[in-house]
Amino acid sequence: MDSGAPLYRPESLSTFGRVAGTVEFDGDPPLDTVVTPMSDAEVCGSTVLDGGVTHDGPRLAEAVVWLSGAGHGKPLPVVRRYDVVQAGCALIPRVQAAVAGGTLNVLSDDPVPHRTRLLRPESGELLALVDETGAGQVVPIERVLGRAGIVELRCDQHPWSRAWIAVFAHPYFAVTAADGLFRLDSVPPGRYAIRAWHPRFGSVADSVTVSEGGVVSVVLRLPAFRPR
Repeated sequence: MDSGAPLYRPESLSTFGRVAGTVEFDGDPPLDTVVTPMSDAEVCGSTVLDGGVTHDGPRLAEAVVWLSGAGHGKPLPVVRRYDVVQAGCALIPRVQAAVAGGTLNVLSDDPVPHRTRLLRPESGELLALVDETGAGQVVPIERVLGRAGIVELRCDQHPWSRAWIAVFAHPYFAVTAADGLFRLDSVPPGRYAIRAWHPRFGSVADSVTVSEGGVVSVVLRLPAFRPR
């Protein structure tokens, strides 16, 4: 995300504030689609629910929130290892966020083969193909998190199995919890664009002004879901 933003500059912060809030949606949530697996039912289950969303009333889980164009501030994390697991023919976590330059470990807990396809959804650019043949296999890959943007993961054998990773060049991002809450800490004072994105609802933007020692409360509201 923010792929055109200037290079991030970590610095020692003498003053900072915080942004906290929720991501919500208008209208009704999308309904689950019932999928009947044609193979591997002993692992995947006889039926699979696909396409719904996790939410608490209008509050939306698994939404990515970030300060757009954040150019300086708190240090980047030293450890940049992220995991995605094939478990029960589902990619877990479904949505996560990462810092550019990290390593992604693709794991399998399933005793059946998976082929995980990693790509840029906006362009269709293929970043990697990961073949897994059985439970306990771990495949580390680095290049897929090389630059900011959305990475989509799909399983060729089980097409309902998908996940997304939002990659950032700065540390001011979060993924909403089950109750739709998020928090961004140690933000330098100033005015920022703030954005939220969800794989089913799309994106929304707003602005916040962070003051020294202050907490900015914001509700980011995504438009009602419209089937494609």
